Amino acid sequence: MWLRPGNLVRHKSGGPIMVVDREVSHSSNEPLVSCVWIEAGQRNYASFKEGTLQLVGGDGSPRGYESDVRP
Repeated sequence: MWLRPGNLVRHKSGGPIMVVDREVSHSSNEPLVSCVWIEAGQRNYASFKEGTLQLVGGDGSPRGYESDVRP
């Protein structure tokens, strides 16, 4: 898994900025990660395939995860 808990992400198709909570499953070729975000004053949780998420900066702009996250 290249994403780490605490990383800011957004679904590649758009949507709110979310925080990676934890890895949920690695049973397939692609890890499933749990994310949390606040919308309309409510805390929301959902799980996404890691490959559908894009790492973002604090201002919501996309970041190059190869240089920022991978060792």
